[in-house]
Amino acid sequence: MKKVVFTVLVLLGVLTLSACATRRNQDPTITGANLTPVIQQGDSYSPLTGVTASDPEDGDLTASITVSGFEASDVNYPGTYNITLSVTDSGGLTATVEIMLTVESANNVQPPVLSGVVSQQTYYIGSGDYDPTAGVTALDPVDGNITANIEVTGTYLLTTPGTYTITLRVTNTGGVRASATITLTVKASEVPLTLTTDPIEITLWHAMGQANQELLQKYADAFHVLYPNITVIIPAGVGNYDTLKTNMINAITANDMPNLVQAYPDHVAEYLNGKAVVNLNPYIYSTQWGLNGADSLDDIILSYREENSQYDAAGTFYSLPFNKSTEIMIYNKTVFDALGLSAPTTWQDIITDAPALKTYGDNLAKQQVLDANPGMTEAQLATQIEAAQSLIVPAAYDSTGNAFITFTRQFNGAYTGIDYQTFSGQYLWNNNANTTAAMQFLKDHNDVITLPEFWNQQYASTPFVNQQTFVTVGSSAGVRYNVPATDPSTGNPVFQIGVAPVPYNADLPDYKAVIQQGTNISLMKTGTAQDQLASWLFLKFLINTENTTDWAMNTGYLPVRTSAYLSATYQTFLTSPTANQLPVSMAANAAYLQSGYMFYDPAFIGSSRARTQVGLALERIMLGDGDIAAALQDAYTEANLGG
Repeated sequence: MKKVVFTVLVLLGVLTLSACATRRNQDPTITGANLTPVIQQGDSYSPLTGVTASDPEDGDLTASITVSGFEASDVNYPGTYNITLSVTDSGGLTATVEIMLTVESANNVQPPVLSGVVSQQTYYIGSGDYDPTAGVTALDPVDGNITANIEVTGTYLLTTPGTYTITLRVTNTGGVRASATITLTVKASEVPLTLTTDPIEITLWHAMGQANQELLQKYADAFHVLYPNITVIIPAGVGNYDTLKTNMINAITANDMPNLVQAYPDHVAEYLNGKAVVNLNPYIYSTQWGLNGADSLDDIILSYREENSQYDAAGTFYSLPFNKSTEIMIYNKTVFDALGLSAPTTWQDIITDAPALKTYGDNLAKQQVLDANPGMTEAQLATQIEAAQSLIVPAAYDSTGNAFITFTRQFNGAYTGIDYQTFSGQYLWNNNANTTAAMQFLKDHNDVITLPEFWNQQYASTPFVNQQTFVTVGSSAGVRYNVPATDPSTGNPVFQIGVAPVPYNADLPDYKAVIQQGTNISLMKTGTAQDQLASWLFLKFLINTENTTDWAMNTGYLPVRTSAYLSATYQTFLTSPTANQLPVSMAANAAYLQSGYMFYDPAFIGSSRARTQVGLALERIMLGDGDIAAALQDAYTEANLGG
């Protein structure tokens, strides 16, 4: 009995100590601060006036308050100042208060504007150089670009973990100043310094067919030669990317993920929501394992870098580009040459060429009907000819979603956005005058430019090779599907194709735009630190100059590195391709010509749903009842219902 009582007393003691420990672990508080003070230039000011700090355990901590983002001389320079008050108790807990001080100018001179400041930044020890002004610009209404005048204050140690406050200031010639504060968190890198020699097995999930899977296996085998202890498993593709995403979400739920996965940006956004994706920055910027030298991060094409670092305001990489493509225009060069027409560069060119193309197509359709039906009556032939000619439309756009998004861009409209404060997507197409104008253009010219659904097709390649249309816009990776069959009587293709950049809106030439397509690869939070390092090394190997060049030449996708484009091997492919390489080479040349206009849209949970809905809206506008306002409203409603 005594033993039981003693045990109870011990447990009560432990609970009492635990409760005490819990009580001691309370946050300090800062009170009395004026959060939005406004003073006149030259006035005296202290951000600590009337401010006190206290802690339930430590008592009065007012004397321990630290101030960052403010200098006494700031009161002499009109502008806005982000000031941070902070205090830390003996238990290591910190309280902060943000103050926005406005110093008004006596002569109403406008302050300069600092742009591109990322207020929360993370640096991993050993990641190389750090510049708090990187990507920051300072523009002034009078002085213009004064970025070179930005001053940096605040101490930060790139070799010591901790949180540091950095202040950027810039002053114009009128004596008006702007400032911004950066909170820099310095962390120890979690990337191992050495790679184990123990056997490692990693898996890459993908959604590609057998031919591309065999290429992946070739790269995995070559990687195994470099790292004999690492085996990369490349299972068969699952058929399509929607299935791959579903499988990944199930794997995340079951905590049974692969090490690497091929993914579109919106898929990565969903995996991030499940906290399943590895932050690649520590690997990318590692002095030992990172993208350095010949594998430089800067060598990756800029728009691909931007796409893969769009997931937060700090520009964190959660994926890297792999099989990238874009859209290109494929046209029937034989017909254009016969009609004395040049390759169109604008949509207006296509509209101008449309009557000649339509007449050519109608005549061709008539002759095909006559050749195929020698025994028909005139009335029957007339019916057949009319039906065949009704299927002739000069141009087509492969993807409804891409068409909506691209025309919206080219008409300076709005599609989607992302709010980095809440990390939520924004649907912007509804009630936007320029977006509506783009849709009106397509509606007005739906007898010249149509969609594959007009022929009950998924892609326009079949109508194109059947010469029911003479211009099609589609993926650069699918150019081979637009090459016609060989004419048995001549041994040559039925017609020759031409490939050129996607047309643009002649009325707004400054808004040239061509969509960036294709998937990227992410590392998943699975396995040990050594498994993740091995996965990173394979990803790095997969997109090096040699492999991205080989991949592009064999698949029709585009290289992800500038060095690959400039390599002797790829330049030969571009300028002197073999007969088998010719269509892919033509597509790559066209893609390269428009590389300066490639864009991507924000990736967020629901962005793929938005794309589906605007595609349906465009189909309704061009092939259905044509009610633009109702189509855009319904797409907006359905997209939001999904969220």
